[in-house]
Amino acid sequence: MTDKSDTAGTTTPARVLLKNRDAVREQIALLAGQARHEVLVFAHLLDPYLFNTAELSHLLASLAARDRHNLVHILIEDVDQAVHDNDRIVMLCRRLSDFVQMRRVGEQHMGLKEMFVVTDHHDYLHQSDTTRPECLAAPADAHIASELRHRFREMWERSEPITALRTTGLA
Repeated sequence: MTDKSDTAGTTTPARVLLKNRDAVREQIALLAGQARHEVLVFAHLLDPYLFNTAELSHLLASLAARDRHNLVHILIEDVDQAVHDNDRIVMLCRRLSDFVQMRRVGEQHMGLKEMFVVTDHHDYLHQSDTTRPECLAAPADAHIASELRHRFREMWERSEPITALRTTGLA
């Protein structure tokens, strides 16, 4: 993807409209593979077709292993669905709990029918309506990525830990 110049001569990041689930899954894996420090995921439902893949699990585990400050934070609404349908992500949350964390959104953020992934403050994928397959993705769009990251951080602060992810016998 290349940047486009507007009439004023400034450069705007190229945005790509992804029109099917295969393209969205590939873009999520690409973002995770290019991440250097942080992957943030918000989803009403954690779609196993998009997130419960061996490739994505490997990429997220590699990110977590590279540096003790790297992190993956996942916010979801439907805890039962996420835990039941995403065993690879659940195992990462259990094995690498200091680096890969999943939480349930707070009540004030319930019912949002969107999904987004933000990596390293500048790359993102955003599906504004999860009932439609289209997503917008952009590398190096710090402005939109920053807005999504800010929203994510606000939701994270009001979210709740998921007790089903704790190893039995540990508090």
